[in-house]
Amino acid sequence: MKIIKSLFAFATFFSMNSASALPFDIKWPQIKAYHEIISKTYHRKEVNLKSIKSNSKVLLERADNLCVESMPEEFRNPKTIETLLTLKKNTVLVHDLVENKASDVEIKTAFSTLHDTFHKIIGLCMTEKE
Repeated sequence: MKIIKSLFAFATFFSMNSASALPFDIKWPQIKAYHEIISKTYHRKEVNLKSIKSNSKVLLERADNLCVESMPEEFRNPKTIETLLTLKKNTVLVHDLVENKASDVEIKTAFSTLHDTFHKIIGLCMTEKE
């Protein structure tokens, strides 16, 4: 049973990290717009540092557009809202690190955390739709 659960978890993780597997039939235009920028920056499990640096301001602007009021009603629950707030904080952190010329390692680490948080929101939205 553990093997089946592990395989399922691996398959879920793999599919969530594939841009083509994201469920963007989700009716939340702001999260789709945010995804446009994130997908340019995090491609095939590799962080494109140049893209992070050149797109951090746009990502911050798109994060500002992500709010509870624009979130579809079906996704509004404490866990998704909490994760959204974390995503916004992580986006500010990445932008601040870029602006303050932090080390590449710091920026990549912060962006990886941001990327994981983004996929957590998508996973929560998928759960809510089912």
